[in-house]
Amino acid sequence: MAAACLGALPGATLGSVTLRADQRRVVSRAARALAEHGGCLVGEDVGRGKTFIALALASRWRCPLVIAPAALRSTWRVAMERAAVPCAFATHESLSLQRPPTIPCDGIIVDESHHFRTTSTNRYAMLARLAARSPIVLLSATPLQNRPRDLAAQVALYHGERAFALGPEVLTRFVIRSEETSVSAAPVVRPPQWLSLDADDGEVLRAILDLPPPPRPVDGGDAGALRCMGLVRAWASSRAALKTTLRTRRRIATAVAQAAEEGRAPTRREALAWRAIDDVVQLGFASLLVDGAPDYSALAAVVHDLERDAVAMERLTELLRQTPDPDVARATAIRQLRRAHAPASIVAFSEYASTIAALFAALRADAGIGMLTAREARIASGRIARDDLLARFAPVAQGAAQPKPHDRVTLLLATDLLSEGVNLQDASVVLHLDLPWNPTRLAQRVGRLRRPGGADVVSTYLLAPPAGAAELLDAEARLRRKLATVEQIIGPGFQVIPTLACGDGRFGCAPAPARDEHASAVDAGAFIARLELWLGLTSPRPASDDTFPIGGVDARVPGWLAAMSDGRVLSARDGVVTNSPREALALATLTSGAARHVDAVEARCAEDALREWLAAERLGTTCGIDEHPGPLQCQVLEWMHTLMRSARRHERAVVMPMIARLRSRLRQPFPLGVEQLLAEHARCAADTYGSPLEALTRAQDILDAAPQVHARTIGASSIEANLAALIVFGPAAGRSFTHQRIIDEVRRGL
Repeated sequence: MAAACLGALPGATLGSVTLRADQRRVVSRAARALAEHGGCLVGEDVGRGKTFIALALASRWRCPLVIAPAALRSTWRVAMERAAVPCAFATHESLSLQRPPTIPCDGIIVDESHHFRTTSTNRYAMLARLAARSPIVLLSATPLQNRPRDLAAQVALYHGERAFALGPEVLTRFVIRSEETSVSAAPVVRPPQWLSLDADDGEVLRAILDLPPPPRPVDGGDAGALRCMGLVRAWASSRAALKTTLRTRRRIATAVAQAAEEGRAPTRREALAWRAIDDVVQLGFASLLVDGAPDYSALAAVVHDLERDAVAMERLTELLRQTPDPDVARATAIRQLRRAHAPASIVAFSEYASTIAALFAALRADAGIGMLTAREARIASGRIARDDLLARFAPVAQGAAQPKPHDRVTLLLATDLLSEGVNLQDASVVLHLDLPWNPTRLAQRVGRLRRPGGADVVSTYLLAPPAGAAELLDAEARLRRKLATVEQIIGPGFQVIPTLACGDGRFGCAPAPARDEHASAVDAGAFIARLELWLGLTSPRPASDDTFPIGGVDARVPGWLAAMSDGRVLSARDGVVTNSPREALALATLTSGAARHVDAVEARCAEDALREWLAAERLGTTCGIDEHPGPLQCQVLEWMHTLMRSARRHERAVVMPMIARLRSRLRQPFPLGVEQLLAEHARCAADTYGSPLEALTRAQDILDAAPQVHARTIGASSIEANLAALIVFGPAAGRSFTHQRIIDEVRRGL
């Protein structure tokens, strides 16, 4: 059974890199997924070597292309040199600017693929077009950021629009991830702890919550709650971040006021455009961005909201002048943490560059302080190159020489620029200066340190807000709800959010909630790990040409586990057949029981159930029951239907068979980019091509240029040709009622 499911492992050597056994197994699974689907999503946790897994796959291509954030260019260059796999390189940012790579490629690797979870962006559209011609490997430790649609958007790049109609339990099967315990070299992450502050800024927090809603756009919508949450999150990060956020709100109000003076009011989209203005108030030009002129009542409401907002903002600004700055207490808490973990190196992350700058200013007199944001890198003496700062902080991870003691940086204050793709395993402590809105960011931050070759233990801390726990509970509840969604689909990782409240305002005393691993991709990885153990147990007994090996295990649970010749696994408990990895894993754990005899009736019972399941699968594929045509595919089908009706009589002998072949091919999943090209072709075919034959030929060419996959075809009647091994479970004596009832029904049927 293990031999049928696993296949051969690839080589362990990749240039000067030696792949671990778990990495080689992921490469094997990903290669099978590429052949079957034309793409794959490697969702290995941080520090598990996804880069070299991808390069091992890229070594089979002639012209591979890597698409990654610009900040990871040097990381990928070093990895390519070590693996001896040269690849072209393009950045996420270049796709956002609609600058696709001009070099042809026959395979694509996308690092940090969760940045392509929004289908309306330029970068997503550009990548979809590239994936229409080449197989694609997606890499992300956190492919699901907020909701299942995030994962569906990435799978759609190679599986088409039907991915959006799949449920979470189906989407998770596209994620390739090994069992968490399969790598013993990864450091242990201690549960996070709160770092309390000797400050109380609750008066400012209450003033923020009492702010009136900001002026509403003329086309409706109310973002007041979200903007209030944004101010609260900035307050929880630092006084500097709060002031910066307030200045942004003032700039928006100023722009709205300028437009109102000329009798105009903004829409939601125009308000977002002003929000993007960072440091400059475009006095005299804001009104040019407003197209429409609302009626008098709508404009009067905007002016009234502006006046009320201005008064409230002035009150809050005055309160900030009168209350002590809690950033002083934050700096004191960081100093205490450094003393507690001396001489270990610490990375302190924040979403806000203003928080990093303020804390750096408060701590720069201390030895070994560095600051890194998207705009600059600094040490106490002034600006420094980004790579030089990283070499001073993490010389081992960066492959640099050890710095002199007085040049060493042991506290790095950084924005989330460093939370993706950069190795920092020289450090052993992570401090979260604030709670990001997206909880997966916490795992990405810790992942920079949790890498082989680093410290044995990674400690994590969160800087507590300068108030009681009640206000923070709501933010924690939101984060936990999002994490629950992620864990249900992708699988649980290490704990990133500490427990918070007990009702008396203290932190860290509530029990952690139980984790639900339903439909988790980890189940598939755990089942693969189980199969690897089976490979070393004994040599497989050769079977005759017309039979397959059958084994029996004494177990209290009746059922069976079947390995198909194409590598799939089906299982049944109490007569319910499924292809769920979780069910297969549950039965696989029972194989440690004693061997027992399997009589002919039990074997026939399993074969009949298996045959019936395969027949239903084949029927669904033939009849199109399992198809989920999206809007794009419906456009193409409607175009072909119109073309069929409008074809002249002498053309039908050629047109009809071509349409039949195209419709048959469209039942197979195609990349989203191919579907978009076909839909665009269908919209323009009538004006571009003179005859239906030319239009259909072009549609055929679009499908032929798509990545070729090996579609699975399984016959329902030939069990012997499709079944590789069968394990039957059940009590050896004194069968259970359910088990005996199933066997009795089969006997009556015979």
